[in-house]
Amino acid sequence: MVIILSKITSIFLIMAAGFAVNRAKIIPSGATKFFVDLLLMITTPCMILSSVTSKEFNSDTARSTAEVLACGVLFFSVTFIAGYFLCKKIIRVKPAEDLGVYVMAFSTVNSGFMGFPITNAIFGGDILYLMILQNICLTLYMYSAGPFVFNLNAGSGKFDLKRLFKTFCNPSTIISIVSIVMLFAGLHLPSMLFDSVTLIGDVTVPLSMLVVGMQLGESNIGRIIKNKHLVIVSALKMFTLPLLLFLTVNWLPISDDVKVTTIFAASFPTAVVVSALAVMENKNSLLAAESIALTTLISVASIPVCALVLTGFYGV
Repeated sequence: MVIILSKITSIFLIMAAGFAVNRAKIIPSGATKFFVDLLLMITTPCMILSSVTSKEFNSDTARSTAEVLACGVLFFSVTFIAGYFLCKKIIRVKPAEDLGVYVMAFSTVNSGFMGFPITNAIFGGDILYLMILQNICLTLYMYSAGPFVFNLNAGSGKFDLKRLFKTFCNPSTIISIVSIVMLFAGLHLPSMLFDSVTLIGDVTVPLSMLVVGMQLGESNIGRIIKNKHLVIVSALKMFTLPLLLFLTVNWLPISDDVKVTTIFAASFPTAVVVSALAVMENKNSLLAAESIALTTLISVASIPVCALVLTGFYGV
């Protein structure tokens, strides 16, 4: 428990450093984009490749793979239903045309950009492999069901196969699929190449946390918290979703690693791409961006709590 707490503290101290860097204007405004590109194009794919290809394929791996993919479908079914019921029936968000944005913000998670490095740092490569699979389910949900979710009150929204295909054509997703194929085929990188890829991948955790801190520094939290509905939805998402997923999967006959992956994914903030998707659907992209910023801020509390509880309960 002490080791896990130390890891969590280290991660969020790096985030605090990123926040300080932004507020002190040490790095020029707009420079964050270049760090994000470095993360998404180089370091994260390297981390995925080194982590997955270092594993040995066996019957337990095959079973966990099937279980986490099934739980991914269950995950987004639960988060969508819960988000719709909460926003439509209980909170009754206004204006009504923003319902889809609220539900999308509630039901998606940043299991890639934030999820991969934090999972790897706290739980290690085995859980990271499962989180990679969970992230593939997230991508399918956002680009297949996403248009319908955004247009819940408009009765529109069309599945776009071309857009879905283009979404999968990014370095992290391509490397994820290639790595999984290599794992199942029993293929490994040559030792020299593996060492180089691993060293580059090791940059991901500190760099991603610095970037998240800088992004928070750029956000106008004072203005965001004036939106009462957004504050309520964001707080309920960050603190009730992990509990809801725990109640859903804890009783299932699946491995503890899959349970931890599914529950821990629920502690992450709204997926960053939701803002871009809102633009594509001509919806309130500012609201989407504000939900990302606010849930990211709240995750500073929700992620450590969830990690400590899962570690104590499942002993991973």
